[in-house]
Amino acid sequence: MFSWGEDHRQSFRRKKGSSVPTSDGVQLLNLSFHVRDLSAALNVLAFIKDNGEASIIRTQESGDERRGKQKFINCGEKIQAVSCREDVVMLLSDGGRIFCVDLNLTPFTASSLEALSNIPVTQIACGSHHTVALSKDGQVYTWGQDSRGQLGLGKSNSGGGSPRHIRTLSAIPVVQISVGGEHSFALSASGCVFGWGRNDCGQLGLGDTEGNAETVLPYASAQTG
Repeated sequence: MFSWGEDHRQSFRRKKGSSVPTSDGVQLLNLSFHVRDLSAALNVLAFIKDNGEASIIRTQESGDERRGKQKFINCGEKIQAVSCREDVVMLLSDGGRIFCVDLNLTPFTASSLEALSNIPVTQIACGSHHTVALSKDGQVYTWGQDSRGQLGLGKSNSGGGSPRHIRTLSAIPVVQISVGGEHSFALSASGCVFGWGRNDCGQLGLGDTEGNAETVLPYASAQTG
């Protein structure tokens, strides 16, 4: 695992000799295990070991959770992927189930996302306060904050904690999802990129920002290949 950037509070509690600095400031962390996947948000780092175990490190003190201390998360299943919001860590198991860890509640506990318990999920991606999930059959589900249309559910939606299906993409075979702070993308099997959410700085790649500060429904941004 490599790390770089601000660490003036020693968020990772690196012991002497536990990291190898390079000329460009990147730190190689000498860990006793291999990392399968990792994700970071404003005040948290989560990673998956190659044996499927999930761990969380807070990079800011919160309540009785000490900054930089590794916390093992028991999900009862092997975990294959992780994605972090500022307030929640999402874990995806090998069996396609999503587990949520609320960072505001200690000790950290993983809870199964029951709304999608019967839908095998292959990918998860988180923004600052929203999540996008891709099911095995290519359907896209979103939940969380929708202040910028980042859920892709239309202007009548107010957001929420329960996953909702993006019906405007239901006839399009989606193969990959990606998420920014307040915007989201989906890649179709034919190579078409769909984007929605915040666009005041041209995040969606629509060619302009005027009149498109927020796109609340998926919009074809580009064709790849």
